[in-house]
Amino acid sequence: MGKVHSQAYIKTDGKLLQTLDGAKLDKGGVERSPVMGSTGLHGYSEVKKPGMLTCEISLAQGTSLAEIEKITDATVTYEADTGQTYVIRHAFVTKTLTVQAGEGGKVAVEFCGDPAEEMLS
Repeated sequence: MGKVHSQAYIKTDGKLLQTLDGAKLDKGGVERSPVMGSTGLHGYSEVKKPGMLTCEISLAQGTSLAEIEKITDATVTYEADTGQTYVIRHAFVTKTLTVQAGEGGKVAVEFCGDPAEEMLS
């Protein structure tokens, strides 16, 4: 059996973030919805969705929440420990940051940008 994904490494403009387990990537792209009519299924419609990445970082010495909140027009990279890499371009932080004491000083961060591109090697 082969290895399955368990760890993700998140970078913003090449800088590795100190993330906790549980990062989540919604690669975005085209989402399709059925279009129903009185005669049955007519087809589907498409809506474009942005790429979204949510993660928790540790609040460590030297971590600046103000700097993280200022992130705009960044390249955010999601690297899986199984070799897949996804890149969200023109990403920005969507929400203000909240710190949770204990367990690594959790800070939830959400990035939004262009749909994620899978980098093929």
